[in-house]
This record gives sequence, C-alpha cells and structure tokens, in this order.
Amino acid sequence: MAYPGPVKAACGFAGATVLALLSACASAPPAPFGLPGEAHRITVEQRPERLSLALSPQMAGLTAAQRETLRGYAAAYLDHGYGPLAISVPEGAATSQAGRRAAREVRKTLHAAGLDWAVIAQGSYQASGTAPLLLGFTRYVAHAEGCGREWRNLATRPGNNESANFGCALAVNTAAMIADPYDLVRPGVTRPPSAQRRQTVMDKYVKGEPTGAKRSSDEKVKVSDATD
Repeated sequence: MAYPGPVKAACGFAGATVLALLSACASAPPAPFGLPGEAHRITVEQRPERLSLALSPQMAGLTAAQRETLRGYAAAYLDHGYGPLAISVPEGAATSQAGRRAAREVRKTLHAAGLDWAVIAQGSYQASGTAPLLLGFTRYVAHAEGCGREWRNLATRPGNNESANFGCALAVNTAAMIADPYDLVRPGVTRPPSAQRRQTVMDKYVKGEPTGAKRSSDEKVKVSDATD
C-alpha cells in the first residue's frame, strides 16, 4: 500500500528517532526472567569436624564424660565422615605422656564404636603447657549460593524481572534435605541386584503365580478400623 508524500517524509524523520531510541535501549537490556536454580545453585564444601579432649599431666586415661563424648564423635563420623579420622598428640608439652596414653584409649574406643582400624590415623603437633588431645575428620556440607537477607519492594519492577531472592527458599530447603552432600560430588555406589530374588520372581511368573510378596494379616487394615 502506497502512502501519500507528506506522510512518507514524516515517517522518515520518525523512523530515525525510533532507531536512535532502539540503539539506546540495546545498550542496557533488561535482565531475563530466570529459573529458580540458576541464581541460587547448591554447592558442596568440605568442613572439618574437630574435637578437643582436655589433658592433665597426672591423667591415667580418659574420663567417663570424655569416653561418652568420644562415642558420640565416632557416631558422627560413621554418619557423615570421610577420609581418615586423625588423632594429634601434643609433643613438647607437659601433657605429652598423658596424651600418648589417652591416644591409645581413644583408638580402642573408636574401634569399639564401629570404626575400622584403617581409618584411624595418629600423628603429633608441637605444643607447650597443658595442651589437649586433638581429633579431626572431614565432612561435606551443602548450601545455597546468593541468598540475601533483605527483599526489595516486589510492587516496583521497572524491568519486569524477578527478585534477587527468587528461588532462594527452594534451594536452601533442598540443600538441607540432602542426607549425604557428597552424593553431589560423585555418584552413589550402585549395588548389584539379588540374583536369587530375581530367579524366584521369574519362577513364579513362569508358573502363573503372583510374583509379589504375600502380606500378613497384620498388614491388612480396613479404613473403618483406622478411623475408629
């Protein structure tokens, strides 16, 4: 469709103005609307889990409270510990002899709590005075990145983009629910299936019998029984 002459001239001027505005806008494009997982990624970091056992030069062994604390420490290692569990004995201190005696008892207590001898390592550190016996192992912790403490005014969005904290709660809750954060570092170990159970199910299938496990009478509950 052909336009009249005066309109063509006006359009040419208007077109130059529009191009100038478009070039100005192109220099600062609005931030695109992102997904929750893009701004707040879940990362995994190593964190040391340390324990300090107080010593005195006259100590013949660990106290009952220290042995109880040590059993809890061993349980924590079995739950989320990785690598060796290191025992550091003070050298050059007044408690060096007591530290060596305590270290032997610590090793026995850790082994009795379920730790393999191979993961228990022992070393020493230079100290003075009444230095303690130190223990440590590594654990992995998952947390979300980029979560701020304040929210901006959600009613004002000139660029029509999301808030900086958008998706943060989802990432934080997901990180808190991960039982073993090290699973995000390397894939979990897949155990081989039970060949015996597979053959049992196949035999029942060939005979036309139900392949599922039989349920006992205790497992069968009526809705009326559960709501009474």
